[in-house]
Amino acid sequence: MIGARPPHARERLVASAAVASGMLIALGAFLPWLSLFAGLHPMRGVIGLNGRLLAVGGALCLVAGVRYWHRPVPRLRHAVAVLAWGLAGFTLWLTIQLLVTYRELRANGMLVPRLGPGLFVALVGSLVAGATAALCSDAESGGLRRS
Repeated sequence: MIGARPPHARERLVASAAVASGMLIALGAFLPWLSLFAGLHPMRGVIGLNGRLLAVGGALCLVAGVRYWHRPVPRLRHAVAVLAWGLAGFTLWLTIQLLVTYRELRANGMLVPRLGPGLFVALVGSLVAGATAALCSDAESGGLRRS
């Protein structure tokens, strides 16, 4: 584009983190969250609505990261941060619910439940995107608050 300034390293960091985190979040939705019968019956996140919402959120984070890479606008960086922290809260809530379910299923000796990596991968991805966007946003403002 004519007259467009080249993006700074911080902006590239936010964009890269958003793209990588979006991929991790979407990947986490497709990986098994829980398996029954010692791993013979994996239960992936996308079999339910929550997993599908998580996959869509990961895709949105990925698209926002690509868009921010091409055109770094502060409003888009804030949108990435809000989306990532929203996904982190949602994933944390899902993780707590999964652990409660896992605890209840362990009481039945026939099911032999095991936790899968999917939800934890999605949680790490959302925390990385949110932290990167928030830290870069705070560094750009100089840490000063207007009163």
